Amino acid sequence: MKLRHALIATATAVALVAAPSIAAGPAQAAPEKASGTTLISFKKEYAGIFKLVAPVKPAKFVNSQLTFPVTGVDGDEVLHSGGIKISNTKFMNPTITVNADKKRAAITMEFEDGSIPVFYAKHFKIKADGVGGQVWQGNLHLTKNKTVVETLNLLLGVESLTPGLGLGQIRVTIRK
Repeated sequence: MKLRHALIATATAVALVAAPSIAAGPAQAAPEKASGTTLISFKKEYAGIFKLVAPVKPAKFVNSQLTFPVTGVDGDEVLHSGGIKISNTKFMNPTITVNADKKRAAITMEFEDGSIPVFYAKHFKIKADGVGGQVWQGNLHLTKNKTVVETLNLLLGVESLTPGLGLGQIRVTIRK
């Protein structure tokens, strides 16, 4: 329970830090509709752990691959629907925020009343796919946020997840 409260505090802190910049910025247009899929391929050595993760529709989990449908693009953010459920805890609607200059991306998910960092991608490459879309891919890592990692370990009943752990690959296909 203590970790759950810490996780809620983390989500609240992220929201409080983001709020002033959102409030001070110009009015934002609605996200641009897009379709596509984000595919996360976990390394085989983590397959046993991630079998304890249930997809929340429309996300799907097959073998060691988790997919989320892309629903929109908003500037440098790719929006998704669906989520994951671990024990009785849901993490929903992933958002990927891309920093193309640094070849990195942060993946946050909604939790309670805020959003928390769950994964990040390094060596993130963006390519045109030749049919009016883009394919982005990189190496997937677990967040460096210790509270989030401790909570995931607790929910999964393991102790093997560590901040920044390399988990596999991520591939995002976007069509507008």
